Amino acid sequence: DVYTQMLIHYNAYFALAWWIATVTSTLFKTKGSATDDDDVRPVMIAMFMIFEPCRLYCGYAGNLQEKIPLMAGFVLLSFFVVLPLHAYFWWGQDDASPFDKSLNNFACVLIFLECITGVNAARKTLAAQSLAFYMSGGVDGR
Repeated sequence: DVYTQMLIHYNAYFALAWWIATVTSTLFKTKGSATDDDDVRPVMIAMFMIFEPCRLYCGYAGNLQEKIPLMAGFVLLSFFVVLPLHAYFWWGQDDASPFDKSLNNFACVLIFLECITGVNAARKTLAAQSLAFYMSGGVDGR
């Protein structure tokens, strides 16, 4: 699906910008100190660094190669891992600045749109593959 691919493509660039902005914002909040009052924030940043490349790969490969399991992985990682992660940075931080809130508001909207278009892309792909399977005579084996 073209819309899903466009969203994933733009999110690949936005994810890098988000990471730089979030780490910079965290450094400003802690005044460059190695200790952070918020114990969850470094864990969330590390989770983002682990799961975001996997999620983007699943989205790219699942959409371009029309692989339903990868698209399902993309949607599930988006909805159950990355969306709550951004929601934490939007609402859960003790010292969230307006910059953090606006940055993560945009990220949540972008990922929510990716979830919607990802499900639609998986449905279209599944319908096309099912039709091709039935048209090839794969049901009866004839």
